[in-house]
Amino acid sequence: MFLRTVCRAQGAKAFHQNANVRFLATQVEAAKEDIISGPETQIDYSKAAPYSSMPGPSIISLLRANLPGGSCYKKGLDEMLRFYRKKYGDLCKLPGVFGHPEVVVTHNPDHFEMVLRTEGIWPHIPTFYTMKYFREKVRPDVFGEYAGLLMTEGKKWAEFRSAVNPVMVQPRRAKLYIPTIDEVADNFLERIRKLRESATNQLPGNFEAEIHKWALESIGVIALDKRLGLISDDCNEREAKFLASLESFFRLAYDLEFKPSLWRIIATPKFKEMMKVLTTMTDLSNEYIDEAKARLDKKANTAEKDHEESVLEKLLKINPTIAKVMAIDMLFAGVDTTSSAFKSALYLLSKNPEKQEALRKEILTVLPRKDSSLTVEKMARLPYLRACLKESHRLHPVIHGNVRGAGRDLVLDGYQIPKGTFVVFNSPDLMKDEAYFPDATKFIPERWLKDEGKGASCPGTAKTFHPFVFLPFGFGPRSCIGWRFAEMEIEILISKLVRNFYISWDHPDLKFKWKTLNVPDGKLKFTLTDVNY
Repeated sequence: MFLRTVCRAQGAKAFHQNANVRFLATQVEAAKEDIISGPETQIDYSKAAPYSSMPGPSIISLLRANLPGGSCYKKGLDEMLRFYRKKYGDLCKLPGVFGHPEVVVTHNPDHFEMVLRTEGIWPHIPTFYTMKYFREKVRPDVFGEYAGLLMTEGKKWAEFRSAVNPVMVQPRRAKLYIPTIDEVADNFLERIRKLRESATNQLPGNFEAEIHKWALESIGVIALDKRLGLISDDCNEREAKFLASLESFFRLAYDLEFKPSLWRIIATPKFKEMMKVLTTMTDLSNEYIDEAKARLDKKANTAEKDHEESVLEKLLKINPTIAKVMAIDMLFAGVDTTSSAFKSALYLLSKNPEKQEALRKEILTVLPRKDSSLTVEKMARLPYLRACLKESHRLHPVIHGNVRGAGRDLVLDGYQIPKGTFVVFNSPDLMKDEAYFPDATKFIPERWLKDEGKGASCPGTAKTFHPFVFLPFGFGPRSCIGWRFAEMEIEILISKLVRNFYISWDHPDLKFKWKTLNVPDGKLKFTLTDVNY
């Protein structure tokens, strides 16, 4: 259910405790009664093989593999997990090193489902521990008791999520921003026309930086209730600094969060750099939000009382600190992730001109002119666009699967999985596996269409897929809170680009590499030729 009460300082805590149970419990109540049937559930936990006997590398062999000359040295996350799958099978255990938690890695979607359906009302996930340290130990002056959705667990997480959920997840809240995000997309198209080489229509090698500016401009509209003015020749120093800090964060996070690191024992150079990066991001975000609050305070004295309130306005009414933390998290999480998803979709459409043309045909029905604007009604009539984006998520997912702490004692493949054990769902490999997706390496948006006629020629349809293999935005109470905004931004920009340009790729195939996120390993030199109708 969606909460409608505005929380005030007095009594807010009690409100959140009760609301949290009402909101979250409904999503997982079925798990208590509808436990998955099958062989696994028939095995008594006490009779299953002990957790300690599960195959996997030792701490020494894991460290050796990540050192120079080792099997996983300088490998992406996908390559490392693929190496251990080949060596130990579809279920293995990776030991915790230097304070990092031990994890179980599974490649079985039935396991995904079992863990997710029994996760409980307060699902447990691993956090960005460096960021948690920063918010709780270095800058409690900013974050106080609210470390954010990714940094908290249990009751604290539930209280925060219950407070922001009614503002962030309602479909109509995202739809409110369609006109402004449409305007941002139009500005970006104008920018593209200026950037293209006149003789070849090819975009420059630094086009990726322009995409990041578009993503920050778009999320800034939602998080800060303001256009930042990034889509221009002159990106001011503050925004450039913020974007550079974001890039550094994701680069450092891979080494500090996903690979063995000594930072919990000793402040390593990369850890010190991360603290500086987070300080910069936090201070700049604070500036943005304080300016936004001042604008809204001024606006409140003149605006009509019945005007549609923005996301930031509603969050500020709930709790100013919650509003600040949520806005910071939107800026942090809404640039590189959205950019990565957009790059993948654009690349796949450029490599599959027949699919691009099918999408263009659909878009022409709602955008008959090049300068036509998108509306809520028009966006509802673009099923092939959404199918293209789903297929892009399948082939080039932004994040590497999902992770959950087991909500109770479980048995997976005959092994005990104690409550609280982190289980990694390595879905990216499965999404390119013929056993789950026929013609798995091909870009076939039709496989996602519900219409029997349109999807009839597709080898496999969405109805036949295992429902827990494809979870691009997570599952249940801990699913991505901003997914509606991210999808809206990408849908609008892809629509405008395909309506206005033929998008082509005239270079060797682009490779994607897993670090913290799945990113293209090469310059994005697309060729965009004007559509003449």
